[in-house]
Amino acid sequence: MASCAKQGFPSGGPVDKQPPKVKGVSPKSETTNYTAKKFKIDFDEYVTMKDADNNVLISPPMKVKPEYQTKGHSVVVKLNDTLAPNTTYLFQFKGAIVDYNEGNPLPSFEYVFSTGDALDSMTISGKVVDALKQSPTENPVTVAAYRMTDENEALGDSIVALGSPTYQTRTASDGSFKFNYMTPGRYKLIALEDADKNLKYSASEAIGWLDTTVTAQNMPKPVDTTLAKNDTIEQKADAIKEPTEEKKNEPTLMMSLKENPSQRVTSRDFTARGCLRITTQMPMVSPVVEADSLIWSLNNAGDTMSLWTLRRNCDSVRVVLRDSASSLNDTLVIKYREPKKSKRKSGTPEKDLNVIHSLVASTHPHFDTMRVRFDVPVGGDSFDSIPLMNLSDSSWTYARMTLDDIHSTGSIVAYTPLKQGEKYKITIPASIFRDLYGRANDSLVFTTTLSSAEDYGTLSLDIKVNGTMTHPVVQLLDESGNIVRQQEVSATQIRFENLKPITYRVRLFDDLDGDGKWTAGDYYLRRQPEPVKYYAKSLQLRANWEMYETWNLE
Repeated sequence: MASCAKQGFPSGGPVDKQPPKVKGVSPKSETTNYTAKKFKIDFDEYVTMKDADNNVLISPPMKVKPEYQTKGHSVVVKLNDTLAPNTTYLFQFKGAIVDYNEGNPLPSFEYVFSTGDALDSMTISGKVVDALKQSPTENPVTVAAYRMTDENEALGDSIVALGSPTYQTRTASDGSFKFNYMTPGRYKLIALEDADKNLKYSASEAIGWLDTTVTAQNMPKPVDTTLAKNDTIEQKADAIKEPTEEKKNEPTLMMSLKENPSQRVTSRDFTARGCLRITTQMPMVSPVVEADSLIWSLNNAGDTMSLWTLRRNCDSVRVVLRDSASSLNDTLVIKYREPKKSKRKSGTPEKDLNVIHSLVASTHPHFDTMRVRFDVPVGGDSFDSIPLMNLSDSSWTYARMTLDDIHSTGSIVAYTPLKQGEKYKITIPASIFRDLYGRANDSLVFTTTLSSAEDYGTLSLDIKVNGTMTHPVVQLLDESGNIVRQQEVSATQIRFENLKPITYRVRLFDDLDGDGKWTAGDYYLRRQPEPVKYYAKSLQLRANWEMYETWNLE
């Protein structure tokens, strides 16, 4: 007989995407006068634990961690710590339990019991947001609640480093958090990045806090953890809906990473033979360099210094760097290390003067000066022989040329003025420039087309600022969140010209310290992050177009 069936293997059915379901708990949740040493959670399938030490939150925290075991369809939690009398304990399983085959996590499950006659029934809820982005943090963060007892009151602000939280929880994907089964009283709320998982704040961690304490409120309704008709537990803790008015009054913690206020050298190295670079934590205002046979230049931001040795083969430099305005006083010994993949022998200088930035792009912004930069200061005497040519009507003609700052340590060759939309060619003959070490430049040719004003757009903002703001500053951000333009709000209308036709966001912050940049919070100085607002919508700017927007912050 002819075969009509296709040979193959059974698919096994659709992939399981459902988390394990709780079938029962023993002893049951919400038990009072609790004396058990362990509890067991039964599921409808095989389960396992995932990073239980970090994904199971216990309030109040236990000094001795429990043990977690999986047996078939069950998770057994063994309590190793001595339970305090008349205390309500809450276990929050935040994705710690997953099914064995597919690893689908149980998003959240709570188990609660009391060693006294009754369960505590108070609650606090709120939200944590990134202070600058004004959106939920990228990763969940720990929220700690400290009950204001006499002992905790005595610790003051040091409670976040010396004390232990009374309760802990973790933010959801939308930044929200909720404490349940709390003791009545006032609480200090702290949001911690807690990278080292010790429930203590350190200066290298992001933090958010409230300036005032929060009073716990009655839970809206008890969490139903009794067995239903089908012997399953209905998990309603995360599904409770708060009244809209109460949601509006919930506290919001602004989270930020404190800036290091102390000035220091962050890096120092040779970038090439004879070329050094020193960077600092903060900008230098009036730097003084003490060193033999060195010249130096400071960048516009003031935080990066370029230095050049007059002896090309120098392999070690001692530099004393001072800046009285930023309390910098440091002695540096910098040694040259030969690159691992370098083909040149140590001590052999390059033959040609290298260009580190040139006009190689097909289009150059019409509002920006054309520049050719070298990696070291240069000099020369034959600058008139450098031609700048303009392509017009299919033929090259000489254009007007101006040279600027040739002998400065910035090593700049600038050409102005130029016409929009036209093509230019710059030819630099060989050996026109020589650097500190006698190296001459090779023959260089740069060709580029100047852009036109029609290639860009303009954004005009009519801003009505809240009268409580002391020093508002508007920032224009690109799609990656980078600052494209920034301007103080000194008038009702702000105009940004020569913008690329892309999508922008508009951000405003109150520059309280007047340093021209957004400043993060400082917990120990009791200084909250500078207030930030975002314009409600993104702005798609088109070329050769002016966009008008009104932003009322009153």
